[in-house]
Amino acid sequence: MSTSEEFHSDPTLPDLLVIVGCDDTTTAYESTKTFGSLRRYGIAWDWDIAWCRDDLSSLPLPLSLSVGVWLLTAHGPTGMFSRRVDYQSISFDASAEECAISGKDLAAQEANVAMLVVGEAAPLEQPTTHTAIRAADYNDPLTRAFAQVDTTALSQLDPVESQTLKATGRAAWQVLAGAAAGRELEGHVLTDSASHNRGFVVASWTRAAGT
Repeated sequence: MSTSEEFHSDPTLPDLLVIVGCDDTTTAYESTKTFGSLRRYGIAWDWDIAWCRDDLSSLPLPLSLSVGVWLLTAHGPTGMFSRRVDYQSISFDASAEECAISGKDLAAQEANVAMLVVGEAAPLEQPTTHTAIRAADYNDPLTRAFAQVDTTALSQLDPVESQTLKATGRAAWQVLAGAAAGRELEGHVLTDSASHNRGFVVASWTRAAGT
């Protein structure tokens, strides 16, 4: 068996990796027509998985998806591969129902789908003391939901409260909840700084042992 055949026959290799993040619109982006870029935000970084930037019709991805590409290419686990990479933005104001449907549709595209979901929790730097307290009250159960793979808790996040507290990842997390619903997964919180700074939580959900 050639190296290429061995690579593609690996049963642990995801058939599809979808990078999911929030933006002004809900859009599926073609990996052959888009590239990650942070230049619009003052950071000299570009990355094009499909090597398409010579195509004048190719476009930079939204911020959340570009950050996802940056995480995948610059900080992804050594040896992490997938057969295909797609990008999906979800509107900031998408309903929980819309997010759940999007997640289920993404999960059904292939037999083995992995997701990299990018979103920010509520920063504790809020306009008032009252909203700062609300932000902490928002983040604590959010972190528990990631640790416990609590898709119900994620699906019940309130869009208005999330918007008020600038928790910009709400819709993306509800896409994840829709994709994971009914699956046996284990959760691990790798880093939780949401309780004391800008609202960053890093967590992983993986298949439970024996499933």
